[in-house]
Amino acid sequence: MSDFAEDGAIMPGRTRERIALVGMTFIVVSCTRAAATPAPAPGRGSTTAAPNATANVPANAPPRRPPPSRDSLAKLRAVFVTQVMHDIAGRESQPAGEVFKNVQVLKNISAGDLVTKMDKEYGEAMGWNCTNCHRLAPQGNWASDTSNNKVRARFMQGMQDDINKVQLPKLFPKDTPKIGCATCHRGYNEPPPPAYLLPERGKPGGMPFPPARGNPPPGRGAQFSR
Repeated sequence: MSDFAEDGAIMPGRTRERIALVGMTFIVVSCTRAAATPAPAPGRGSTTAAPNATANVPANAPPRRPPPSRDSLAKLRAVFVTQVMHDIAGRESQPAGEVFKNVQVLKNISAGDLVTKMDKEYGEAMGWNCTNCHRLAPQGNWASDTSNNKVRARFMQGMQDDINKVQLPKLFPKDTPKIGCATCHRGYNEPPPPAYLLPERGKPGGMPFPPARGNPPPGRGAQFSR
């Protein structure tokens, strides 16, 4: 018997058979896919699943080389710092904009303070080497803007200055605290997401308990994280 009537319409009996066949196929495929991707089970005592760092990594992607340790990066930066400080010997107290080329944001601080800031604030806070921003540093070219990271760093420094000099004084007119790169970055290039909070106060890796009421807290005006 033909699947179609003379007017071209599908006959009712054949229609029911086709719908049943398609429905069974859909159920089988759906069950197969559901079994292949089970939902991750949360850890013991946890209300949310731990973040999966490899969730968006292609299966055939080559393994990423682990970055150098922070101690190793500090030693690498120290080599550059020693060289730069040797090159500007006798001019450390002069404005950075007069000693170095292409300084656009921190030109009014001393040259020595600029070098220290690059090392202790930028480098340590982000877990970077000097060459992350100064790609041609090994050739002695610190002025080049070859790296987009250097352009981003200028923007971030401007944002930090606005928070410290304009926004925070509105909240704390007296003993105004300050933020720094480490306030958000915590030693990483990308600021850690909320899943990686610091341990509670008083616990290993956490901040100490605040001082007793009535006693002035130590280091007011220093960098902080709130």
